[in-house]
Amino acid sequence: MKQMFHFLLLTLPLVANSQPKVALTEASQVSLVTCGPGEELYEAFGHTAIRIYDPSIAFDVVFNYGTFDFNQPNFYWNFVTGRSMYMLATNRYSNFVRAYQYYNRSVREQFLDLTLEQKQNLVDKLMWNSLPENREYLYDYFFDNCSTRPRDILIEALDGQIQFDTTFLPKDRLTIRELTDLYITDEQPWGDLGIDLCLGTHIDQPATAMQYMYLPEKLEEAFDHAYVDRDGERIPIVARKVTTFQAEEVVKEKGWFVPKIVFMVFLLASAVGVTLLRVAGRSTRIFDGSVFMVWSFIGFNGIFLWFFTNHYAADYNWNILWALPTNTIFGYALMKKNRPKWTRHYALFLIVLYVGLLIGWNYLPQLLHHSLKFVVLLQLFLAVGVFRASSQKTAVKAAQS
Repeated sequence: MKQMFHFLLLTLPLVANSQPKVALTEASQVSLVTCGPGEELYEAFGHTAIRIYDPSIAFDVVFNYGTFDFNQPNFYWNFVTGRSMYMLATNRYSNFVRAYQYYNRSVREQFLDLTLEQKQNLVDKLMWNSLPENREYLYDYFFDNCSTRPRDILIEALDGQIQFDTTFLPKDRLTIRELTDLYITDEQPWGDLGIDLCLGTHIDQPATAMQYMYLPEKLEEAFDHAYVDRDGERIPIVARKVTTFQAEEVVKEKGWFVPKIVFMVFLLASAVGVTLLRVAGRSTRIFDGSVFMVWSFIGFNGIFLWFFTNHYAADYNWNILWALPTNTIFGYALMKKNRPKWTRHYALFLIVLYVGLLIGWNYLPQLLHHSLKFVVLLQLFLAVGVFRASSQKTAVKAAQS
């Protein structure tokens, strides 16, 4: 909390939003500011802002599209349902940089080769957008965020003259999910799992060049390969680059508490424990039912995000296949001393489903998190046990009759 308070002090918005006009001079400079990733999940992808600097009028302001207000009505509910309102804030450049230095996050600048008219057009649009009645926008973490907004307003200010040479991108384009994984698979393994559980196939298509730019560092790279036509000449839009602050490299040891290891250990421990209990003639009905019920809530979560929120990227979530919401009823039925007859047929259905899912894991339209194989294997193991036990009871009853 102390660190967050310090960060807020350093980045308090300027009371510049009321200025109707900023008249830039020939000494003015415009730069695209790229900030490196931080330690928290919400910082993991970096940040982008636009700096307008004019020493002649003592104007040095950063325009930042990555701010939000915790006090806005229904903030948490809006966040959950994909209706978060972010806003454009203005900060003193010195305070902005100091905040990122404090958290050991790199700050790099690309100074843009713009005419005075283009600079003025840009600052006019930014100042208008920063007014209280204009500054809010509906945030989308992939398609409308703190990286895409600076890109779009620069394109608009230059009347669409910016041309991106996308030949630097790989021929086999990564998907948005794969691009996301570049930043969090190792650094934020549980956050990576959470994203993979919540988001569906929309982020599993090869990303377009413009979609790559939802990541600040990819936007920075794109501007390194961007041009404008001026008097019939193709001119690189980036005139020079400066590293304002280089973060110290922090080497983190990889721990064992990651999804893959945790789920694998849980699978092995569960398989051994359940087998020993069954051999000893002890019931595992509470454990069996609990496993199916707990993981079914992932399916409910997927359905909620898909059908009842504005999270476009959450649509068509294939995790529902292994986390079937109907497993809640199945799990509850398994906890009863006298299991309903239908549980045998449902268990057989799950066996067929899970075997098929594991065989076709790498061929699904959605890239499911690799650690979830152990969760599916555990449910498959338990379903086989339920089916065998039910079949044996049925066979005994048939023999007695």
